[in-house]
Amino acid sequence: MKLSTKTVASLLVVTAVAATVPGLSQITIPKKRRESQFDKLLATHDRKGELRAEILGLSPHEFKQMSKKMTFEQVIQSCGLYSKRDFRIALLGYLRNELLGRGWSRTRIDAYILTRAPRFA
Repeated sequence: MKLSTKTVASLLVVTAVAATVPGLSQITIPKKRRESQFDKLLATHDRKGELRAEILGLSPHEFKQMSKKMTFEQVIQSCGLYSKRDFRIALLGYLRNELLGRGWSRTRIDAYILTRAPRFA
């Protein structure tokens, strides 16, 4: 997975907001389904599904095949997570570890989230 540090940090902030307040990031699409702005943003930055596949313990090819046959919630449940919220919490931990691996400190990560989270809430 090759994401820039800025993208990883932005995804971390959005994931933190979406994980703490479920339903906050939902918008209504007329007479269709409810789609989350978080899911849209994640799909934009993770077009090939590499990040989501890594969180779920699948290869990107397996994730893509499963996504064609099932909804994302069904894919999550088949991989052992109970809900989207559990997936978001796992993603939050993964992104934090990614930033720690890139030289960020825990205090810097927390400060980054605290200063930018009110923009998304």
